[in-house]
Amino acid sequence: MHHDELWQTYYPNGEPIPGKGWDSALDNPEKTGADAIVGVAVVFLYRCNKDGELEFLWQKRAETVDRSPGYYDLSAGGHINLGETIVEGAIREAREEIGLAIKPSDLQFAFTKPFSKQRFAWVFMVDWTGKPEEFHFNDKEVSEVKWVPYGELKDFWKHYAKPPLAKDEITLINLDDWLVMHGVI
Repeated sequence: MHHDELWQTYYPNGEPIPGKGWDSALDNPEKTGADAIVGVAVVFLYRCNKDGELEFLWQKRAETVDRSPGYYDLSAGGHINLGETIVEGAIREAREEIGLAIKPSDLQFAFTKPFSKQRFAWVFMVDWTGKPEEFHFNDKEVSEVKWVPYGELKDFWKHYAKPPLAKDEITLINLDDWLVMHGVI
């Protein structure tokens, strides 16, 4: 997270409020008691490896970040900046955190997920099968990435994901549902 960003705010119906942002230096709205609603764009990469096994890319948070240092998180994600669309935010976060140049057509909308009354996420899946393994940690939020086999995903999620995500069984269920609906598993 950069402390000089304005995050896009939203009306209760999900529409962006034009020209109105939340100052990221104030922390998340739920911690301040504010009634602002902000959004997060998340990108989760998956692939079939050379053995045909389904895997998911996780990023390890750098020890120097202020939130969840040393824990794993989904491939890339962060708050949507003022004036950005959800897709633009997802593409920017993937570029900033793991150095990927993804296109809007690479994003497959999966689901939305509330974190609280004031914060929610749009989750996108990206099929990375056969694509380059060159990840660059441009903004120093990430220290490494790791491909986790689908058969180990639930255990990895529970034991290594950052604390709020580690307890989030709904997102894991939504992920499984998306994988089934799209014929990935």
